[in-house]
Amino acid sequence: NTMVANNIPGPVESRCRDMHKVKRKETVFSISREYGISETELIAANPELKGENKIKKGTFLCIPYPKAQTEQSTQSQAIPTDSELFRENRKETERFSTIKAAVILPFLDGVSKSESSRMVEYYEGLLIAVDSLKRTGTSIDLYTYNSGPENTSLNSILGKSEMKDMDIIFGPLYQQHIKPLAEFAKKQNTRLVIPFTSKDNTVFQNPAIYQINTPQSYLYSEVYNHFVRQFPNANVIFIEASQDTKDKAEFIKGLKDELRNRSIPMKSLKESVAVESLKTVLRADRENIFIPTSGSNLTLIKILPQLTLLVREQPESRIHLFGYPEWQTYTKDHLEAFFELDTYFYSSFYTNNLLPAAINFTKTYRRWYGKEMDERYPKFGMLGFDTGYFFLKGLARYGSSFEKNMQGLDLIPIQTGFKFQRVNNWGGFINKKVFFVHFTKNFELVKLDFD
Repeated sequence: NTMVANNIPGPVESRCRDMHKVKRKETVFSISREYGISETELIAANPELKGENKIKKGTFLCIPYPKAQTEQSTQSQAIPTDSELFRENRKETERFSTIKAAVILPFLDGVSKSESSRMVEYYEGLLIAVDSLKRTGTSIDLYTYNSGPENTSLNSILGKSEMKDMDIIFGPLYQQHIKPLAEFAKKQNTRLVIPFTSKDNTVFQNPAIYQINTPQSYLYSEVYNHFVRQFPNANVIFIEASQDTKDKAEFIKGLKDELRNRSIPMKSLKESVAVESLKTVLRADRENIFIPTSGSNLTLIKILPQLTLLVREQPESRIHLFGYPEWQTYTKDHLEAFFELDTYFYSSFYTNNLLPAAINFTKTYRRWYGKEMDERYPKFGMLGFDTGYFFLKGLARYGSSFEKNMQGLDLIPIQTGFKFQRVNNWGGFINKKVFFVHFTKNFELVKLDFD
């Protein structure tokens, strides 16, 4: 529901990177999070919002540039001409007889062993994707380069003659390498897939970029929307953790604002509270959702005994535990409790190791490389396979019309979901895919997809 700036009557100042048409029940908070800016920045660009609790549906708001962007660049930024956008927007579709792809990641030379092993595993997964596609008749030339550590220049790589012919580039790891690689990709009309960092704002000014890892503000906005759709009749009880709460402070604040805006009741209790006190906050007419304010394993260890006892003593109450992506790491320790508490957590990545696709990939990885993937989440081998397969399959099927048709790719990723949205009229794409994973009382694991 964002509007292209030149479709709106009257002059639009260059300080607006986009215009937003307010929908029902939207707030200053939800809109600012959707665009990755602060509430203060949104109000500064729209002074009429100051002191207003509600925004009238249908109102158009100016969406300013992120604060990190310099004043000079924001004033000079304008909606691009067609020649500045991808060729597929103005030409007939071009098919690629052979897809030329580059991988630019730190594999060697001054890179920590931990970082190097993650990058190697990502690359190993991507190689399996390339092999799978070649077996179905897709021709791919893959070029691999070692970027070296973060203080290394990429000029020697970007200066190679073959780089100007690339259709797609995967990388980099380090934030310092994003700007030069993004500028190169934009100049060459080459798609740049950034698999890891979500903290760089280059995607807002560069149509060549695909950002796999969802920026936090977009991620939280998606989670809030899915939460109120999944639990429209909720009674939310926040369990205030005694430590490790800083990481989730922004998530909790935003969720409370969203619940308040939708008149969903909520309460807060200390993590040390006794079962009898937990009983007093339950409501028979609503689903009771317990949410700890920390995602740490230590917090889970403290709260699970009381909650499990509560469920056993109040079997008629509808009770759920709701939490965070890192809970995947602790599942083995708390599996029975998660099932008993009818638990949900949100995540951009998830794989059920019992699914055929996951089993087959794990077997293939073991056969190819004679080892297991590292026990981490996300698993980088699966991330490499999913990103490689999605983009290379898409380019093989749609050619230069990939951007127009990528939502039609009927692929089921092993671990990482893809739901790309262009951030504005002249920027690139971010991945807004979020799942809820549900541990049901029937001892089933269900991945809830909201598309």
